[in-house]
Amino acid sequence: MLKKKVPLLLLIAASQLLIFGHVFSQSPKKLKTIIVDAGHGGTDAGAVGQYENSLRSKEKDITLAISQKLVAQLQKDLPGVKTIPTRTTDIYQDPREKAKIANEAGGQLFICIHADSGPLKQGRRQIGTHTVTRYKVSFKGRGKRKKRISTPYQSVEPLYEYFKYPLAINGTSVWIFAAHKTSDKLKAITNGGESFDIETDGLDSTYNNFNFQSGVGATVANIYMKRYQEKSDMLAVLVNDDIETTGRKSLGVNQRQKGIWVLQATNMPAILVETGFINNPEDEVYLNSEAGQQELAEAISKAVVNYKYQIENPNTVSVQDPNPVITASNAPSTITTPAFETRVTKEEKLIQVTNNRIKVDLYDDGDVDNDIVSVFFNKTSLVDKKALSDKAYTFMLDLTPGKNNELLMFAENLGNIPPNTALMVITDGSKRYEVRLAADLKNNASVRFELRK
Repeated sequence: MLKKKVPLLLLIAASQLLIFGHVFSQSPKKLKTIIVDAGHGGTDAGAVGQYENSLRSKEKDITLAISQKLVAQLQKDLPGVKTIPTRTTDIYQDPREKAKIANEAGGQLFICIHADSGPLKQGRRQIGTHTVTRYKVSFKGRGKRKKRISTPYQSVEPLYEYFKYPLAINGTSVWIFAAHKTSDKLKAITNGGESFDIETDGLDSTYNNFNFQSGVGATVANIYMKRYQEKSDMLAVLVNDDIETTGRKSLGVNQRQKGIWVLQATNMPAILVETGFINNPEDEVYLNSEAGQQELAEAISKAVVNYKYQIENPNTVSVQDPNPVITASNAPSTITTPAFETRVTKEEKLIQVTNNRIKVDLYDDGDVDNDIVSVFFNKTSLVDKKALSDKAYTFMLDLTPGKNNELLMFAENLGNIPPNTALMVITDGSKRYEVRLAADLKNNASVRFELRK
């Protein structure tokens, strides 16, 4: 019964949205307000450098310093966009307060700055010796006359000191709220009240007195929650890639299974950047340096600039057709090409076909876990940042005899279950081939087609 109701609700929701025609202008939505959050603060120090000879850094101080530089860099790179910090001094803010600040300010993007850590192993070493008095116990006599005699003696024993080993892991990672943890994100949307800002592909607008608690409203809220998930992932991928271009180790885009309040309770796309490991010596020095903090701020700001351009200049594939059939000749030319040439093409497969034109159906392989890919044919963009599912995304390939015909899959994220995996069903006339590909943030996967008559 539920399966029959959902399409109807979606249809009703779509019709409700179309009623407000002025809202759905074809003009792209402009990014006007960014919220930058410095993690922890005040009585909440966050992670602290605890390994031997560490700088004894406090996460709250590092996040504030990087956030202040990020705010300044965003104001420089995007002067027409309002950038609002949640805190500018060493004060404690409840995560719920931070989410409230972001929502009430009408934020359209939430960037949370943190520093990572982990459990430290304890070691010990001998630093000398010391003399202790011990007692040798003996007994004299028998029966009721038996007596216990303790004879003192001196013993020289080693003296130890204890310390904590530093973490071996280092690098920067980016986090978004887990796709299956949607309850708080939906609450942030449905509790928007009478002035909930609807994010559409049209002009900025506000629904007054719109009931998001109703059946239709709940469906609409789900639509925006999923849209926020996609945009959060888009920005996270861009940040990860720009961090990587600095030469710093990037650890990819992740979805934390344990909920992160500020990511789930904000009514906007949101990411959390774990700038480095405070208990790793290399990272701790980097995070405390002016140069390191500025480099991170510039990389994140560069990603935001790219994100702003992409959402304000959407590609030309029709949004009305969720599964367009495209070819190399009608592929959108406005798609921003990822830096796929900087990654190694590790997995290669060769298929011999007999037809000049073949069909490719693209699916998520195994569990549907939010894998997002781009696909290139002979270095020409065919599919841009497509979230794979159990429904086919179809495109046609026109092959050239005697030439290298290569279809390359570029992973935009790692999904919930790394690596990024896809199933390609290739139809060559009456023949059908199934090819499984796996890619990650370091390696591409490809299929080469050899045309034989």
